[in-house]
Amino acid sequence: MLKSEYFLIFSEVSGPQNSLDGFPCYIKDPKSYYDGVDLPDRVICRNVIVFDRLTRRALQQQHLANRMHHRYVLIRVLKTPGVVSVDGQSFQLNVGDAVLVTPYQFHHFIDLQSNQLRWLFITFELAQGESILADLSYHRLQPDPQAHALWSEVVSLWLSDFAASRVELMPVLDRLLTRLQSTTSVRAPAVDESRLDAKNEWIAQIEALIIQSVREGWTFEEVAQRAGFSERHLRNRFEQQMGMSLRDYRSNYQFHTAISLLRDSSRSLSDVAELCGFNSQSVFTRFIRRMADRTPRELCRQVREGRYEPS
Repeated sequence: MLKSEYFLIFSEVSGPQNSLDGFPCYIKDPKSYYDGVDLPDRVICRNVIVFDRLTRRALQQQHLANRMHHRYVLIRVLKTPGVVSVDGQSFQLNVGDAVLVTPYQFHHFIDLQSNQLRWLFITFELAQGESILADLSYHRLQPDPQAHALWSEVVSLWLSDFAASRVELMPVLDRLLTRLQSTTSVRAPAVDESRLDAKNEWIAQIEALIIQSVREGWTFEEVAQRAGFSERHLRNRFEQQMGMSLRDYRSNYQFHTAISLLRDSSRSLSDVAELCGFNSQSVFTRFIRRMADRTPRELCRQVREGRYEPS
């Protein structure tokens, strides 16, 4: 994409340049020279990557396989609305809306209203500030003009030909995320299923039942009964429309959930196994070996030390 295209996209709501002209000519001495503005756990990003997706195919490429990712993903819709499903909860994103996907969340995209689109992605890791960004999970973010200007600055710095300018985007992204956190107070409602077409409404229903089956211990036959189908019909239709089997979909969800839970040092392996739908520790161990080629204890140690890199 040309730089000028991004500037055109963002220029409509960008505010005027900052100026000192309106400030008083004298700034009073502080009450204390040692007690100032501070935020010890403020957001500090690192290893930032910026890119966009311009077609449905590019956006959905291998999305159902949901390769494991340990990075944060900030997504904003610039053209063509759609639905983002995060851990089975769907959010309708209109033009201008955004969503933050945190590490190891199970997510994909449905109900895109056109094959041609423009979705902006900023992926990054955190040096600190995880507790602040936790407040942004499961929200539809609607950036205000100030956040919009910061978003524009991140993109323009990324598009710079100079390495030194690119480095400057990290503190700007820190400010953007802090701004989004401070202006996000209302939890986004679940997507209005009446806005989904028949195919995607069916997918959303089955996704919800599969995720519930993990908590309730349902078999696929019980999932099919609740959806009003035979198990064979459900398996065939699901794989035809989603490109993966029911078993693989549930396994991906369980593995994403396990990784997320293992990051919490207060949880035992038996707790994680139970919350992921495994009543037997030995079955959970075989599952983790199949998905990660290591034992649950080895995986736990690597996740908590920040060393786990999905293959």
